[in-house]
Amino acid sequence: MGGERNTIRVGAAALVVRRDGKVLIGKRSVWPKGMWVFPGGGLNFEERAEKAVVRELKEETGLSIKPTELITVYEMLVPKHKVHRIIFFYRARVVGGKETPSDDIDELRWLTPKEITRLKFIGDSTIDILKMAGLLGKK
Repeated sequence: MGGERNTIRVGAAALVVRRDGKVLIGKRSVWPKGMWVFPGGGLNFEERAEKAVVRELKEETGLSIKPTELITVYEMLVPKHKVHRIIFFYRARVVGGKETPSDDIDELRWLTPKEITRLKFIGDSTIDILKMAGLLGKK
């Protein structure tokens, strides 16, 4: 969803969960550089969130996914960076593709929810979304 400021952006992201319970997470190569986040990005005009998450995951990770559930719609406000985001978070599974990070992602990892909580730099929403998805205690 890029680094646009002073505007409200709408996006979609996915918790891609494998059968072993590990979740895909990516390290940003652009703002917020170095932050570990769930892959996703901005919606295009007249694009539904569920279609956007499929497109964005393919662009950012090389993987084809199938969204299986809308977890939540999350509002993120970061006033000091002039960021306001509305993000549709989906649970999804891989249905094809080859794992390849994009220009926006330095590294992709499959981690357990507990391992994700131990990462040094994680997005503000990460723990909340893991809890809402039932993957990490209760919110």
